[in-house]
Amino acid sequence: PYLAVVGNNSHMNQIRYGQMAKYGPQRGNIGNKLGDVPFSQFGQMIGGYGEEVREADQIQPALGRAREEIAKTGKCAIVNVWIDPNEYAPGTKAQTMYK
Repeated sequence: PYLAVVGNNSHMNQIRYGQMAKYGPQRGNIGNKLGDVPFSQFGQMIGGYGEEVREADQIQPALGRAREEIAKTGKCAIVNVWIDPNEYAPGTKAQTMYK
């Protein structure tokens, strides 16, 4: 069994940042917005555990519950952590294809 943690911003942000840097903010949501996919449901669909997290202070408790479910059932778990699409990972701006 495994525990997957998804950092979900509903975008392909590395591409989004590059498009906005090169073409302006009006291009920020063209071709890279994924929609609000509840990835936790993938765990549930295969008989495992899934949980959605929207607040930072709920990440650690959610991971604890997921680990408990794995130990109890022997099945996988997915924790989907929603993050702000307007925040970028530190390496995103340095790795854009539009440098």
